[in-house]
Amino acid sequence: MITFDQRVLNAEYKLNETEEAIISYIKANQETVSHMSISKLASKTYVAPNAITRLCKKLSYDGFVALKLSLRDGHANDQRESEQSLQQAIINRNFDLIDEHREDTAIEALMTAKKNLFFAVGETAYVAQNFADIFNAVDQKTQFVTYENQIIYEIENDSNLVVFCISQSGETLQTLRVAQAASRNRQKIISLTGLQVNSLARLASIALYSYSEPKTWRGYNLTDKTPLFIIMKALFDRYFRNYV
Repeated sequence: MITFDQRVLNAEYKLNETEEAIISYIKANQETVSHMSISKLASKTYVAPNAITRLCKKLSYDGFVALKLSLRDGHANDQRESEQSLQQAIINRNFDLIDEHREDTAIEALMTAKKNLFFAVGETAYVAQNFADIFNAVDQKTQFVTYENQIIYEIENDSNLVVFCISQSGETLQTLRVAQAASRNRQKIISLTGLQVNSLARLASIALYSYSEPKTWRGYNLTDKTPLFIIMKALFDRYFRNYV
């Protein structure tokens, strides 16, 4: 199950100042809030109860009771997940991260751009190239760019581009330099990163997230790439339905 903090990060792009203030109060008083009534929390945060209800919906909770249970049962959820197949638990978390409103925003950007440029390095590049090829089969304007200097040249010498950067850590230096170049040149950036606060997501116009357990061995990054495929496949399926 996705934690409260992870839900907040995933929904960050659509939260207003009032909702951010409510979240700050909840984070500072999790144990107390887990036993509060909705009217009591509304009183403590100086909002109407329906503001709490709207926040719950944005965080993909069924209601305030579900939010309280997630605060109360966080440890129990971890225990339940340890009894499941870890792989299945990770896959389920990624399906929970799919946000149709955010996908629609990304799709609109991809469809209206003059050109879509995908970029990633290392093993993540295989994911980026695979989906660049699939998108290009539909729109004939998407490409995977292998070299950092090549994509930066295009960013600096063309307009109305979408630069789609993929990095599980969100801190890969080459990818950050590409995103920074896109930002300087007012190109739209879509990022796909792991579910944590990171530099790439902060640079992005539209930040998509996946969830996987970080894993390294003898200096090699063995973090599972399957979650990236889940998020990208959901985005492409929606793109294809809109395109055709």
